[in-house]
Amino acid sequence: MNGAEHYPFTPRPLPYPANALCPWLNTNTVKIHHDSHYAGYIKKLNDTLKNYPQLHHLPIEALLIKQAFLPEAVRTDIRRFAGGAFNHQLYFECLTPAKCSKISPEFEKIICSSFGNVNTMISNLKSAAMSVFGSGYAYLTSDMSGKMQIIILYNQETPVEQRLNPLLPIDVWEHAYYLQYQNHRERYLNSIMKIINWKAVEKNYYS
Repeated sequence: MNGAEHYPFTPRPLPYPANALCPWLNTNTVKIHHDSHYAGYIKKLNDTLKNYPQLHHLPIEALLIKQAFLPEAVRTDIRRFAGGAFNHQLYFECLTPAKCSKISPEFEKIICSSFGNVNTMISNLKSAAMSVFGSGYAYLTSDMSGKMQIIILYNQETPVEQRLNPLLPIDVWEHAYYLQYQNHRERYLNSIMKIINWKAVEKNYYS
């Protein structure tokens, strides 16, 4: 993994050039989303943790899981900023230039055991993303038994807090698509499905 995995955190670089997802996500959208919004969460997380050296050794997932043990004065801020950093890192890692990733036959069998077929899974994921009111994510996850499910999370909540394995976040905060698609969320979702890195999603399933 790139970037520091404990305080002080550093943003992970994009795993592809900023223009590599065109035309489905244009360069300006990707750069602002990554360099401003994602990097902003990292900066705010570091600023929040600066005066709490007892937390400096913890990776982001631990900060999310151990919320009950965090200092009450910064608990909410850590949850928001660590969640934003976590969700954005996974989002960018789960994208790839169009036609560069296909679902393997082995992973397709796993998807079918939970959803019946791949098309149903994708349709359900888009429907969940369309139904998010305000800012949040439609998240493909798996539970302890390996069964996949789609959940809706608001703001910067994460599956980690629900003890679910995060596989694929579909970001529907407006900053993820508004520069290119304005209020046409469905057009954005149709495009995003063309650039999913299914190899990364499968890797997340087994991690």
